[in-house]
Amino acid sequence: MKIGIVQPTSKQSAIRSTEMALERGSQVIVLPEKWVRTLDELPISEFQRLAVKYTAFIIPGAVEDDVSVVSPIISPRGRILGLAKKIHLFGKEKGRLLPGTSATYFSVNGVKIGVVICYDLDFPEVARTLFMNGVEILLVPSRISKEGMDRWRDYVRMRSLENRIAVVNANSVELPNFIGGSIAVVPYRRGDIVDLKVVAVMGEEDGFTIADIDPISYLHLRLERRNEILQFSVQELENS
Repeated sequence: MKIGIVQPTSKQSAIRSTEMALERGSQVIVLPEKWVRTLDELPISEFQRLAVKYTAFIIPGAVEDDVSVVSPIISPRGRILGLAKKIHLFGKEKGRLLPGTSATYFSVNGVKIGVVICYDLDFPEVARTLFMNGVEILLVPSRISKEGMDRWRDYVRMRSLENRIAVVNANSVELPNFIGGSIAVVPYRRGDIVDLKVVAVMGEEDGFTIADIDPISYLHLRLERRNEILQFSVQELENS
């Protein structure tokens, strides 16, 4: 499956890069969080037109809709299937927006794809819950600053490793504070251990890249991890 990652600096570049990624065979497109701020600013109709023209799914980033932070999921018919909502609000979002209460996924040709918005990736429960529901690829629109990039990459890697699934991140580029650096990783077996392979990465440029991901290649790893997850309780020892 080809997934296009778009790092735009304007509405024009977003549409242009999205169409170029679709022309090169992308079946799914993901854009960053808050590359435009609000739902009203998002050129939804243009993305719907491209979704229909190229028979593709488009997640045009994550934006505020005056209530929450949401990621519209546009189907190949140009329909908005639904909105993934940010569960863990960050910083000043907490004072004026409402958190989402559910994690969201959709299917493309039988492959289950989850949408996790930025700060939600910091919390392992979100990715794990999607994984336990059969999700094989996580799409992550984000807006991570230069200062937080090293730790962010740790979260991307850990969510992929601990769940044995692919993670595809589209990060905002708005220099000098937001430096892009979008990345896609997939797990693979290296000898006796499971490691990660970077299948797409971007720098600070306005543009796109394509991650070619085959969920079958790590199916055995995902099933092994699913079988390793055990139920357990927690007990407190009394110091008497």
